[in-house]
Amino acid sequence: MLDRPWSRDQYPERLDLVRRLIAAADDDKLAAELVDLAAATGDVWRYDGAQVRRALEDLPAARRHALILRLVDRAGSEAPPVGIDALLVAVAAGIGPDTLSWRAARRLGEGAAAAEAVDPGVLAVVAEVTERETGAVPPPLLAVMRRTAHRYTKDRPLEAWPRLRPWLEPAAGVLSVGEAWAEAVNAQAPSRELLVHALTAAGARPAPRWARRGADLVAELGVEPVRALIRGWLALVPRPRTIPLRDPAPRLADPNTVPDPYNARALRGLVYLLAVTPHHPDDVAAVGRLAQHAAEKVPGHGPRSQMVAHACVYALERFTTVPAVRELTRLRSIGQPPGIAGALTAAIARRSVALGVDPARL
Repeated sequence: MLDRPWSRDQYPERLDLVRRLIAAADDDKLAAELVDLAAATGDVWRYDGAQVRRALEDLPAARRHALILRLVDRAGSEAPPVGIDALLVAVAAGIGPDTLSWRAARRLGEGAAAAEAVDPGVLAVVAEVTERETGAVPPPLLAVMRRTAHRYTKDRPLEAWPRLRPWLEPAAGVLSVGEAWAEAVNAQAPSRELLVHALTAAGARPAPRWARRGADLVAELGVEPVRALIRGWLALVPRPRTIPLRDPAPRLADPNTVPDPYNARALRGLVYLLAVTPHHPDDVAAVGRLAQHAAEKVPGHGPRSQMVAHACVYALERFTTVPAVRELTRLRSIGQPPGIAGALTAAIARRSVALGVDPARL
């Protein structure tokens, strides 16, 4: 077995073997060779210029579906089992819901749940088959569909959102599983409308209309109970993911160290809700801890979540108390990325003048 190759010319003989097995329709041996290649490459299929993947995508849909089942059986029989999730997605590309069996869809969905993002066409077909067989799309599959839509919307907006919309829109307000704090929110939130509203927050500060509606919602549900719930959720944010994601490749940021993008939007909105309603003294420490966690640099990525960090700075300034200014000063003293450091400095200056305190004495 080869060490992981780093260029397309390190295993041309194996690429040729894959092509010969495809031409000979010897899919048992093809499955064995592909599983062995998956073990050698860490299930990453771009070191050969994606030539193996393209060769597989040219096969008829029915043959590719049969190959998926062979691959699952072969990889599962190895000791330890070989990871082939990315390989299965490559083979499944273009297979329609009428061809994809429930067994294959279930295996694809299980593998996709641990991916940062997956081909949106494959996800849409897996979701359709899963819904047809079980009546619902499971939360881990919904979570990767959201992550995929977030990534593809930036790069190829016409490719992801229309395919995934039928499953994403009805689930608005239910946070993505895989993070302890988000799963606690799903279990404890007193109102789905509160989460939907949190997700609609946008910008460096909440819009006046959003702030008014948020304050009304919190008042209707009970200011102190809601704020206590939010503080409890914020405390869970640093916990490790409950569904670990696969590291996509060396030298890239570990996706387990940064927040789920859908959940991060909700987190910003929840922090804003603390900012626009009468605050509790315990809010300062809760928001300050979250700010420190969000601003922390992640290798290959930068601040864990610049968006959440800036929301926390805004909330601390809005609390209009000396303890809040003291927390802003503490955060600045421990060193921050330039943008966040600048926001902290400006917030400290504004609030210190308003309160008539000298930040150097705090």
